[in-house]
Amino acid sequence: MNLRGAEAGFTLLELLVVLLLIVLVTGVFTTRIGGGFGVHLRNSGRTLAAELEYVGQRAVTTGRAQRFVIDLDQQVFRLEELPPEAPATEAELPEHAENLDLAPPLSEAVFAPVEGRIGEWRALDDADEVRFLEVRLGGAPSHEGAVGIGFSSDGASDPAEIWLRDDGGYELLIRVVAFTGEIRVEEVDAGGP
Repeated sequence: MNLRGAEAGFTLLELLVVLLLIVLVTGVFTTRIGGGFGVHLRNSGRTLAAELEYVGQRAVTTGRAQRFVIDLDQQVFRLEELPPEAPATEAELPEHAENLDLAPPLSEAVFAPVEGRIGEWRALDDADEVRFLEVRLGGAPSHEGAVGIGFSSDGASDPAEIWLRDDGGYELLIRVVAFTGEIRVEEVDAGGP
């Protein structure tokens, strides 16, 4: 009778081994099914989008134009603003005014770094895994040098696209909508811009 009872059940060790195997298999499949996009890429994209939204809000609340500058060579960014004593840039209307680019002409103004940490050059939080790939300002792509995205005090901004790439080759697109200053984050299939 004793022998039959031991054969009918499982030992605690056997149950633990089976549970461990279930946990391992579940962990492997959830990381593969989990969408491919890395946590670092998503986090960097959300953080950068929040920074851009802050810049737009700051431009409206301070009443001064702001510029979000990305240095693609050094993989860093910072916030600059139009100093209060700087003269406003006004351009004369050309003969063919109907063909005007309605984006604010913030690139012609002289900007200065904002005081404090946000005005210092900073890298992405996950800079070891994620990097700036490209910035398109008004449709013109930039892969090197510094690029500034302007935000005016009326809520408008320069039209821009910021491409991020992680070590796995996945890419994230952050769009800055010109007239509203809205920030959109889009996951992009591998292959890029």
